[in-house]
Amino acid sequence: MTKRILIGLLLICSVGIAKHNITLKFLESKPQGVVRDFYIWQFISNDKTSINEAIKAYDLVANKTPKIQQAMQNKGISTEMPKDIFCKSLTFDKLKNEDAQCISYGLKLSDIPKISNSDAKIIIEKISTSYPDLLIQIKVLLSKDILKAMFEVSAKNFGAIFNGLSYTQKLKIFDHSISVKKLEKLANENSFVFNKTLHSIILDPRFDAFKKALAKADIKNSDANTFFLLGINEILQKKEKKALIYFARSKNAAIDPFMRDRALFWQYLLSENKLFLEELSQSNFVDIFSIYANQKLGSVPKYNIISDFKDISKKNPGFDISDPFEWQILKENIFAISDDEQYKKILEYFKYEKTLPHLVYFLNRLNKYKMNYFIRPYEGLIGWKDDNEKAMVYAIARQESHLLPALISRSYALGIMQIMPFNVLPFAKEMNIKDISLFNMFDPKTSLNFGKYYLNHLKEEFVHPLFVSYAYNGGPGFLRRLLDKKELFLKGRKYEPWISMELIPYEESRFYGMKVLANYVIYQELLGHKIDLEKFLKQTIIYTKEKK
Repeated sequence: MTKRILIGLLLICSVGIAKHNITLKFLESKPQGVVRDFYIWQFISNDKTSINEAIKAYDLVANKTPKIQQAMQNKGISTEMPKDIFCKSLTFDKLKNEDAQCISYGLKLSDIPKISNSDAKIIIEKISTSYPDLLIQIKVLLSKDILKAMFEVSAKNFGAIFNGLSYTQKLKIFDHSISVKKLEKLANENSFVFNKTLHSIILDPRFDAFKKALAKADIKNSDANTFFLLGINEILQKKEKKALIYFARSKNAAIDPFMRDRALFWQYLLSENKLFLEELSQSNFVDIFSIYANQKLGSVPKYNIISDFKDISKKNPGFDISDPFEWQILKENIFAISDDEQYKKILEYFKYEKTLPHLVYFLNRLNKYKMNYFIRPYEGLIGWKDDNEKAMVYAIARQESHLLPALISRSYALGIMQIMPFNVLPFAKEMNIKDISLFNMFDPKTSLNFGKYYLNHLKEEFVHPLFVSYAYNGGPGFLRRLLDKKELFLKGRKYEPWISMELIPYEESRFYGMKVLANYVIYQELLGHKIDLEKFLKQTIIYTKEKK
């Protein structure tokens, strides 16, 4: 019964993974998405795949990532490449002779200020009717006063121009006074790309003129994260009263409970008003902010933590948990069920030890993330040195993959521990493991062992779980460069280490560290170890700002 229903949901035309022999026919038989893109990348990267086969496979790609584009470039001479790849490989002198579409693929905005008037005329004539936004961006960059011209276009085009410039160009262009009113007008458009521009500027140690103008503006229409970072900018400009206003706006705009709790926490941190802390302690969501509030007040948390399930079968489930395609098809078909009662009935078929992460994944959607699941699936498959190691592995895995064995990310990180493909063979060599492939990362035992190995390696250098989590997500090189500047986690600075946690420039790593740390504290608690979050975080304050 179970197997029949699950197969009905799968609707697979060719079941199973061709782990060592990916063919064009195999790829064509599979559904579109990140999973197939990963297999296409593997297929194109294979030396035995011909250029013609690679081009046919490339046509199947849903999201043409830099990885896939680079794999295509490695296959042969540029004239044999798909148009987007070919055009991106051209120098400006060659690109200007191509058609409008090719120019839109290959043109670098950072080149525009350096081109001649005659070349500019050629480009403008070609793209003027088909690519109006690109035309606006080019005209701005051909202006005598680029900064002034940027503030005359839409927030969307402002952001696109900013993102297209080199860092040196950005510093030069923005090293002038900024019109507060015009900045305010653009910011209130609440454009996604402009908001991202604001984020990068606020978190950059440079762009002082822009940040000072931003602190004088009054932005009332934005999203929760942008409001929050505007508050951080006010703190850096020593305007704490105005920062409180932005944090209140962030809280009111928040849909995600994490964002709401974060804004509430900073309202407390700046005002020291316990009413904010008491409101935060009522949160149903587990994060470092709600944990902190309850520990500070000595109150019983309102959030529910579920770590065990009853009536879980030890038998094998009705599908292969290590097959990414089976997981993709199951997920899409179950998410298509709109009737809650039918949805609940289907979830009965995931009550197996091996599919506990899948059950939790679907329950989260059903319960609208109001419950906090902290499970430890596949725990008995590997050996553990101690509870610290176990808590860290599961803290990372919960954030990386929801503990799903066959997950593939957009950057092609693989499995429960989201091991990057370029790390698989080096880790295997260091671990003295032979006959390994990327597809082995979909096996829970193998992935957990690889993740555990990498985390222990990172811990030797970075010690604190917060730093380890940053390194796991952004890479050890990223964290080394960041910490070597000695501008974060500073002794004697107000609001440390919370302010440094908000100044991590890479957004994914910034949120990742906070969420992994909360996971770590809860898993340690479930394993019988109480962690005082405030004292634990103070251990990260290890640097002294060097005088220049």
